[in-house]
Amino acid sequence: MQRLFSMFPDGGPGVGLLLLRLAVTLPLLFQPSRGALGQALLALLVLGLWLGLLTPVFAVTCCLLELYALLVSGGTSLPEAGIQLLAAAAVVLLGPGAYSLDARLFGRRVITLLPRGRNQEE
Repeated sequence: MQRLFSMFPDGGPGVGLLLLRLAVTLPLLFQPSRGALGQALLALLVLGLWLGLLTPVFAVTCCLLELYALLVSGGTSLPEAGIQLLAAAAVVLLGPGAYSLDARLFGRRVITLLPRGRNQEE
């Protein structure tokens, strides 16, 4: 995951990415029911994207669900689906941000090296 993104922005951009993840998933909650199994899988997808877990994978899945809703089930209109597809594509390309589980699990690590010639006992 770390290779996909050069950094996990924090501050204002990080909050913006968090809000973008929320904006991608909220319309999925209000789509017509897909049965018990479908609703459970959708809830896991939404929860995973809210927490920022495997963000690119879940955002691509949201894109596919939106395409399905537009082309097959007719659950959304073209402008609504277009906006959702663009928002999900932005999440895929921008990444999860610092306020996500991806940043905690795969973020940059700090490695401290001792100067040469020093014992670890000192």
